[in-house]
Amino acid sequence: MRRISVTSLLYWCPLYLDYSVQMPIQTTGTADQFGSAVHELIYRMLSGDHKGLFDTEEDLAWSVLLEAFPGSVESPLTVEVVNEILNMAKAAQRVADVYKPEEFEVKFDYSFGSEDTVVVGIADALSENLVLDWKTGSYQAESHRQQVKIYATMLWRLGLLSLPATLGVVYLGNAGKGGDAEPVIFNFQESEAEVVETFVGQFLSQYALGNAKPHISDHCAFCPYGRWCNRTLKNVETNDALHELWKLQERAGLIQKQLAPGFGEGIHLTEDFIVEKKGSFYLKVRRKSNGS
Repeated sequence: MRRISVTSLLYWCPLYLDYSVQMPIQTTGTADQFGSAVHELIYRMLSGDHKGLFDTEEDLAWSVLLEAFPGSVESPLTVEVVNEILNMAKAAQRVADVYKPEEFEVKFDYSFGSEDTVVVGIADALSENLVLDWKTGSYQAESHRQQVKIYATMLWRLGLLSLPATLGVVYLGNAGKGGDAEPVIFNFQESEAEVVETFVGQFLSQYALGNAKPHISDHCAFCPYGRWCNRTLKNVETNDALHELWKLQERAGLIQKQLAPGFGEGIHLTEDFIVEKKGSFYLKVRRKSNGS
């Protein structure tokens, strides 16, 4: 049975789903690594997973950074990035103090009635009547609300969430520079969950029959398969999503060039990690086993 993520589903595009099978992109760019580091730091701070291992939250942030970017060297940029991810995590913590989630990084899956596809998701923060999703950028898209609505529908059907519930998309982009989180909070009813379930189920059914049509959305700007797709976004100059992507890529490039400048192509060994890099991508970052 095929497994697809909620974020992949949000393209609502059979071309994307087909390409992801035919040409799976497994590389991880620096922007993704940065986002993963922020999520990991938030998880450890909110779950208490770091208790007793580090003297300060700053020490924990340094540890998370070194796991995300093995071989990093201390520099003004490194300090800036550590402060940035710590500011984001503290902003997320302030939001959590208000809404009081009880579980973090909860993994789940649901088939929506499909016989050959399972949709998988991860709830960043969860309690009986609450789902929060952290976003490391500041660009607010309707698809982000759709994402957390699908999460809530799946969790409800799995018996992990009671409706009505409070849902939130928490934007942390401005928090990185000393600002605060921007939570977009809304209520979600059982009737809305039924609409989501029907829509997703119908899309998956039509996709299985080969009848689903591509859908142009703000996600097109972020699609890694855009070069092979004949459908393009109009008004690229004024597309906010695309410009947000360009800013993230520029930021990621600076981090990659300056944070660990000694990492060229090939296999690299650090004290704790094995890193495989090609071009501007880290193909694999894995912890050494005892026998390595």
